Amino acid sequence: MPPPLATGQIIWAEVADANGIRKLRPAVIVTPADRLTPGEPLDVVAITSRLTDPLPDDHVLRPWHPRRHPRRGLNRRCTAVCTWLTQVTDSDIQEVAGVVPAPVMREILARVAAALPPPAPPGSAGDAPPDGTSASPPTPEA
Repeated sequence: MPPPLATGQIIWAEVADANGIRKLRPAVIVTPADRLTPGEPLDVVAITSRLTDPLPDDHVLRPWHPRRHPRRGLNRRCTAVCTWLTQVTDSDIQEVAGVVPAPVMREILARVAAALPPPAPPGSAGDAPPDGTSASPPTPEA
C-alpha cells in the first residue's frame, strides 16, 4: 500500500499545460492537510524547468541536484509555478518523488494565496445556486 499523500509532497503526475496538452511532470501538493481525502482530487502546482531570467513573481525555485536530489527527487533547475494551479486524482499520480522544505513550502503557499481571487463575501451572488433560485428556505404565505 502506498504511503498517504501529504501537503508539500512532490509527485509526478499527468498535468495539462495552458494549451490542454497533458504531460507527465512534477507537481507540489498544496491541498491543506485537513482536506486530504483518499479518492478526492488534490490541488497541485506544476513544476517546470523552463525558466526565464529574471523569474516571474509567481515562480519559486526548487532545490535540485544533477544526480537527482535525495529528498526532492529533482535533477535540474526548476520552479514551482504558483499560478499553475490544477487538480489531480490518485490515479494520475505515477510516483511520489520527495517533499518540499518547510520554508520553501510556506513561500509557495503564500504565492498561491496571492494569486487566487479573493473569496466572495457571505450573502453575495457567489453564494446563489447556479439555477438562480434563492438558497433561502421559502417563506410561508400568510
